[in-house]
Amino acid sequence: MIRLDLDDESLRSIRLVLSPLWETLGSLALLARYRGAVPSPYAGWARHARQTVPPELMSALLELVRRPDTPFLRRTYGYVPDPSRAALPVELDWLRQESGEPVDERAAGLVEDYWNLAIAPYWASIRASLEEEVLFRGRTLAVNGPEAMLAELGGRVLWQRPRLTAPFHLDLTRSIERSTLVLVPSVFSAATRIFTSNERVTAMSYQVRATGFLHVGCPGERAEPSRDRLALLIGSGRARVVRALEVPKTTTAIAESLGFAKSTVSQHLTVLTAAGVVWRQRLGGRVFYQLDRDGFALLEQLGD
Repeated sequence: MIRLDLDDESLRSIRLVLSPLWETLGSLALLARYRGAVPSPYAGWARHARQTVPPELMSALLELVRRPDTPFLRRTYGYVPDPSRAALPVELDWLRQESGEPVDERAAGLVEDYWNLAIAPYWASIRASLEEEVLFRGRTLAVNGPEAMLAELGGRVLWQRPRLTAPFHLDLTRSIERSTLVLVPSVFSAATRIFTSNERVTAMSYQVRATGFLHVGCPGERAEPSRDRLALLIGSGRARVVRALEVPKTTTAIAESLGFAKSTVSQHLTVLTAAGVVWRQRLGGRVFYQLDRDGFALLEQLGD
């Protein structure tokens, strides 16, 4: 368990930052944890990754992540994501140039090859989900304050002033004083939480409710009609929209992630909103949709 005691200055300095590198490590940890079948919603993605990544590359990578004491992993787990480094090659180059020690080029090359095969094909959808997560959390941070935002993170991350707690494989307690807390949203953080801390900054990944696209993001992974109970109840198109709305999305983002026309998505959203399954909210100049409580209940009961 991680326990972070935050002073007022640290609360005011919270930032939300994306990291392709941490996302890549999280996906590898997922494959390392499950040698066989991977649970929903990652099953299709994992099957496609194992089919696409050459066995020798996958074996070398899994050996790497199962030995977290390797210098390359120590370096990457100690890395603090920054908005100026929004691409994996940029993050790896920063590690090469700024760490002060030589980077294991073989390990870095393995990670980059894996990224190109297993993550890059889905990165547009993953990034869109992460960016919408940052926008949504950032609005809560700006309007209601940092404590309200921390209290809503979910995923067994709990806030009770002045302490933020989160599941972790080690037992750690830190006092964060006059420092910066960087929260890194991740689709794959359910597999492993990445955490690093120094005198100036503490960074921690957390799981976003942004995994719905993985139900539809993998070739050949559409559920058989006879087994997809949600599709049988509300129709296959509407069921796909429901699965895409575990985090707030615009009509355009839904259409792009599912390959639907915007008019089709709008029709589905109109019906789902009228049924109380989805709610809509305007943030700035955009309208976001997300599952309501009844929508999450419907997905939990019939979505697998």
